[in-house]
Amino acid sequence: MAHEERRTMSNNTDAKLDNLTNEQKSAVEQLADANREIEELKLQIAWLERSYE
Repeated sequence: MAHEERRTMSNNTDAKLDNLTNEQKSAVEQLADANREIEELKLQIAWLERSYE
């Protein structure tokens, strides 16, 4: 459930930033984007590891 809420928040933020190019984003926005991607990848890894246990 928390994952779903995070995804909704992320999607809302992404929609607001979609109109900007990467050059126009501030360093803080780029860092926030990267952190969201890292969290999503961590969740994907956790699911993959579960299937092997």
